[in-house]
Amino acid sequence: MSFRRPRVPAVLAGLLVGLLTLVAAPAQAHDVLLSTSPAADQTLGERPTEIVLTFNNDLLDSTQAVVVADAAGQKVAEVAGVVAGPAATFALPTPLGDGSYRVTWSVVSSDGHRIDGEYGFSVAGTGAATPTPEPTAAATPSPAGGDVVTTPQPTTQPEQGKDQGGFPGWVAVVLALGVAGGVIAIAIRNWPRKG
Repeated sequence: MSFRRPRVPAVLAGLLVGLLTLVAAPAQAHDVLLSTSPAADQTLGERPTEIVLTFNNDLLDSTQAVVVADAAGQKVAEVAGVVAGPAATFALPTPLGDGSYRVTWSVVSSDGHRIDGEYGFSVAGTGAATPTPEPTAAATPSPAGGDVVTTPQPTTQPEQGKDQGGFPGWVAVVLALGVAGGVIAIAIRNWPRKG
């Protein structure tokens, strides 16, 4: 009975595939904020009663929160959100009056990581005063542990119903592994063999 030693190319190919798998796994991106309502930098002529954040993937239903502050930096609302797929809706306890506002948000993305960010908008021409800050027992947007990732905010609203494009990270990983596997298989097959 003869035993064959594993060929060096086959061992190297196995190590390469394993390394690619380990390196490619962390390359998956966090969810991205696609739109906000009110929109970033928008001036509203009506008093908003809610804030809606829409992401590119479904959110996990876990401690989503926003804090709304006025131009002086005073907190005027702090509310927990209700998740429906990729959207988190935050009902404001009091409609916002005229003034500039800063929304600081924190959500748990589909990959389980907390992501947060902020954006501003204004309300003008409603004749209503800025609401007085009220203490509330709602959730805060500070993370409860785990990774915190700040997500860049969109500068424009995407068109409703239009495909936002993008390429899922897992598809790129599968394609890269398939190409690498094919190259390795061809290299092993064509490797010169000793008699």
